[in-house]
Amino acid sequence: MRTTQTAVRKSPATKSCERVRYRSQRLALAAVLVLGAASAAFAEQDAQSQITEVWTRYRSVKSEREECEILVVTSPPAAGFSRAETEAVVRDGKPGVIHKRAVRHVLYAADQRDKLHLLFSLPADDAGLGFLVWRQGDSTQDDMWLFMPGYRAVRRIPVSSKQRLAGTDLLFEDVRQLAGERTNQFTYKTVGAESVDGRAADVVIATPKADTMTAYGSRKMWIDKERLFLLKAELYDPSGNLWKVLRNSEIHEVAPGVHRADLAEMRDVQLNESTVLLVTKRNIGAEIPAQVFTEDYLIHPGAD
Repeated sequence: MRTTQTAVRKSPATKSCERVRYRSQRLALAAVLVLGAASAAFAEQDAQSQITEVWTRYRSVKSEREECEILVVTSPPAAGFSRAETEAVVRDGKPGVIHKRAVRHVLYAADQRDKLHLLFSLPADDAGLGFLVWRQGDSTQDDMWLFMPGYRAVRRIPVSSKQRLAGTDLLFEDVRQLAGERTNQFTYKTVGAESVDGRAADVVIATPKADTMTAYGSRKMWIDKERLFLLKAELYDPSGNLWKVLRNSEIHEVAPGVHRADLAEMRDVQLNESTVLLVTKRNIGAEIPAQVFTEDYLIHPGAD
């Protein structure tokens, strides 16, 4: 026996209601997509403004001079080093640790043409090793020079160099950028908020623009919300693998709204090695002679 199915005809009113409902769903979906895009754009704009303010504050002093003890540590402890532990190693030494000492000078300029000079005095093999940076305020590449006492010659360092400075875990790029990042060379996006050492922090991803010369594929940064200061950074290689972790601690206000870390660690997780920097003396706004930032001073450094 064959059963005959009769199609149910929808009334014009029903069809009209369905069309309205369908259009409403499409409009709602479009609104969600637009709001999502706007939210993402706002996150990028907000992050860009925040990071710009971070480095504006950092560079708002005229100059600074720092005396640093530097430890290069093989197979560092997972917890890192406290100030007391670092001072003990500096004083007494420790197997698997190389102790270095350096003086760092920075002169900040309103046009971002900052100048940086770093001079090593320990160990004996590094004594007299000097590094000089002239930053450029526009798209022009920075100028960098290195003086190696054993060769008695100054050589230019290309911005693209991925070499480590004086056997530490700092690339030449790290020394340059950590004195004031060029925010026009990266895009930033806030991806969350976390606590670092009891401080509320925004989590921001920095991605280099296509024409930016950098050894890193991206960076994940934790920015102190109140101080607007970098607390921690994870640096990833171009393949997306975690390469290094930077931690700043012993943070103090050195001028109104300006903070500095007296203790920092750059850990190379791929080499299982870290470099610990302890600032033992700092002079903000110091009068630094102009000749400190010259090639001649790299060869013939004097008292500053």
